[in-house]
Amino acid sequence: MAASGVYSGSGAGAGAGAGSAVAPAKAGGLCAFWLAARCFGLDVRCVGEVVALEAVTRIPNARPSIRGLFNLRGEPVVVLDLSEVLDLGNRDQPGGKVGLVLRMGELTAVVQVERVESIIPPGRGVLAPRSDGEHRAVIGILDDRDSGGRIVTVLDSELLLERLHALRYVTDDD
Repeated sequence: MAASGVYSGSGAGAGAGAGSAVAPAKAGGLCAFWLAARCFGLDVRCVGEVVALEAVTRIPNARPSIRGLFNLRGEPVVVLDLSEVLDLGNRDQPGGKVGLVLRMGELTAVVQVERVESIIPPGRGVLAPRSDGEHRAVIGILDDRDSGGRIVTVLDSELLLERLHALRYVTDDD
């Protein structure tokens, strides 16, 4: 495994192969949240806001990654199961009543989470890059305990964007 370093955000190329350096970001940090009793982190630049998911309308015959639709100030936004989208293996976990509104380019979607832990600024914590056996959706593990935080599994925002784009164009034959 590559040497650990201080977290400096994730930028282009952050999801590169195991042991590669994580590209530093000029701005950013991590939005740490809980999903399936595990603390995850996603580049804060991908998270537009946090909302209370009061009512999610189910969509009959929708793909397993789609939990339904949510009314975000008059606009319907798809609510996704992040575990299913990234194939994290945490399926059948009840979602919370909190949603992270992802704004990634022209895409807007909500991922249902248990709760938001904190915003971790760049430079805080020590990031251990993904090991050879770690899931492809993981960039590395951030140890933020020295600053009173937690161990956070840092997710690859580029892979998430790739998967969201693929979901947009799924056909019945897929």
